[in-house]
Amino acid sequence: MDNNKLDLIIYGASSFVGQIVTQALAQHCTQHNKTLQWGIAGRSETKLTALKQSLGSEFSAVPIILADATKPTQLQQMCDQTSTIISTVGPYALYGESLIKACVEKGTDYCDLSGEVQWMHKMIDQYEPQAQASGARIVHCCGFDSIPSDMGVYFL
Repeated sequence: MDNNKLDLIIYGASSFVGQIVTQALAQHCTQHNKTLQWGIAGRSETKLTALKQSLGSEFSAVPIILADATKPTQLQQMCDQTSTIISTVGPYALYGESLIKACVEKGTDYCDLSGEVQWMHKMIDQYEPQAQASGARIVHCCGFDSIPSDMGVYFL
């Protein structure tokens, strides 16, 4: 891995779920003395700054990356800065494809918490060969939206 790259970026960090993920990551790093290099990203510098400040002075070095889902160049620049992106920006059918495309083109790993099965199917059909070629690992359903379905199947 490029030593100048962040280990991961939480995209959509100022959203409701993004804040939960960001706070959980910060807590994990504190409790386990982890020296993970990570950043927060989204559209609003004001909201991201407030989130960063809420984490405390220990996380003052966490970078803020501005990226809008409707601006592919910003998404590509964000992908250039990390090896992994956690996306909480939904609905994914409206805002997710441009980030998947950027990750696949850059070889950046990606995970989300989507429960939008039709969209996921479309993304797999459209981007799997290119993701395999670039080395990007695209993982859907890593959280909230997928848990009820997973638990339902488990209990069946």
